[in-house]
Amino acid sequence: MRLAARTNGLAGDDVKPWHLKATYQSLDEQGNVKDQGTFEEFWVSDKKFTRTLTGSSLTETEYGTEKGIMVSGPQNPPPDLLYQLRSQFVGSLQSPESIERSSYELKQHEAGKVNLDCLSMVSANGIPYGSVWCLDPEEAILRISALPYAQILHNSIIRFQERFIARDLKFTKQGRVLQTAHLDRIELYSINDEALFQPPPEASAKRLTVSIGAGVMAGMLVKKTRPEYPLYAKEARISGTVVLQAKISKTGSVEDLQVIGGPRELQNAALDAVKHWVYQPYLLNNEPVEVQTTINVIFTFGG
Repeated sequence: MRLAARTNGLAGDDVKPWHLKATYQSLDEQGNVKDQGTFEEFWVSDKKFTRTLTGSSLTETEYGTEKGIMVSGPQNPPPDLLYQLRSQFVGSLQSPESIERSSYELKQHEAGKVNLDCLSMVSANGIPYGSVWCLDPEEAILRISALPYAQILHNSIIRFQERFIARDLKFTKQGRVLQTAHLDRIELYSINDEALFQPPPEASAKRLTVSIGAGVMAGMLVKKTRPEYPLYAKEARISGTVVLQAKISKTGSVEDLQVIGGPRELQNAALDAVKHWVYQPYLLNNEPVEVQTTINVIFTFGG
């Protein structure tokens, strides 16, 4: 994993300033284009960059500064897959700190006519969870990223600054294509244009909490405590779904639980169970962030 992290993406102290531009298309269930746009970034350092995501209903620009990330735009969270564009093109697999504190399981996977080495994160008792990275065994080139909510194929691999970058990405789920992306340009950046990196006056500090759908977070659940069905509710034949609003911390623990719907007789049982749940940390641009989400706890007489 250490070798793969060093040779894929553009993380590292030896990386020279760069510029990239990519185009993407999001598809509906029938395979029709429902959204398309561009992602562009000028990068000098982790505290000096400009990255812009533009779609049919979204335009947002982030500016890296010494005081943190500033954002020009409404800061409305884009769809989950758009969050992944940058990290899949240029982000390292995991940070060195994350690699050091994680354990992995290695398995062979046959993709077409190619055999890949697939690394999955495992818990302390050896149970796989979260993301899986499949690599070319000879050069540790990332070919597949399997996230809890999508599988990303890395195709048309090129070499840039002695690292491997995919020119084409295909996001799929259960065989259906959800999104495609193409790297139109990647090059060294040598123009000293300070104005490009200056946030406009209306820019605001980037919110460190993102809103993620319940279905996505359900796929990132690592530890689940089964809710205890209240006996009086069972005897009264009360069933249904309790909907909770929660904040998931950067480490994956559940915080700030609130009930927003569901049978009153089942709400305390749902709260008591969910407060012990643990999620895989959600990564934004390869960094863990806090998540606002909803959690559905289903009570049926059969379980």
